[in-house]
Amino acid sequence: MDVAAAAAGVEPFPMVDKCDASGRGAHAVVADLDGTLLRSRSAFPYYALVAFEAGGVPRLLLLLLLSPLAAALQVLVSESACTRVLVFAATAGARVSDIESAARAVLPRFYAADVHPAAWRVFSACAQRRVVLTATPRVMAEPFLRECLSVDAVAGTELATWRRRATGFVDARRGVLVGRRKAQALREIFAADGDAPDVGLGNSQSDYPFMTMCKSVQRSNKKKPMLKLMKNIGKWKKKEKEFASGQKGYNISFVKTVRGA
Repeated sequence: MDVAAAAAGVEPFPMVDKCDASGRGAHAVVADLDGTLLRSRSAFPYYALVAFEAGGVPRLLLLLLLSPLAAALQVLVSESACTRVLVFAATAGARVSDIESAARAVLPRFYAADVHPAAWRVFSACAQRRVVLTATPRVMAEPFLRECLSVDAVAGTELATWRRRATGFVDARRGVLVGRRKAQALREIFAADGDAPDVGLGNSQSDYPFMTMCKSVQRSNKKKPMLKLMKNIGKWKKKEKEFASGQKGYNISFVKTVRGA
């Protein structure tokens, strides 16, 4: 929890691989999603899947055209600016029901295949309360997290909507959930408990504000973006009927995938 070490470019937290997961049944855990519970640090492939399902090829092409801008903003401005571009390209004008359908029927199998084994080992061992904080829109990540990973609370970026359609902007009241906004969301979730989470899992400096609130902190290994996910997007229309209802019993198979990772 050494802020000076972080400023000097030295990672101040131990790696999650070395964390002892035994005896944590009565512990509460809070974790970031991309780069922590998931191997990939980039959420772009998941935005691409939502864009394709909600708007077909034209929307996917728009997202691809704007992806260099998003990447540049990530490096030169902030994670928040990058996320705003991705949210706009993937969701602007889309029906909220279409986004929710993609989140239930399409995203879970990809999320499950990308779960970080070491982070999941520690996260799943904490049975008292499981919380996930993410810059990803909550509507995209929550179905998988709650139904497959048994997460108790999810705080994510909220989409601004109008007449049941996404405007392409984020809710101005909370903004993009990064940095200190994650810490604030965590305070709100644990306000009634009057205690701090026992375990905090993160992977970048934008996670440090909420990680420093936890009693024990671990950092996930840095992984390369999940590039091969993009190769599968074109195959989805062939299996659209299989997942159309979103209720095809994916939970059991996905949980087996995750637990066997």
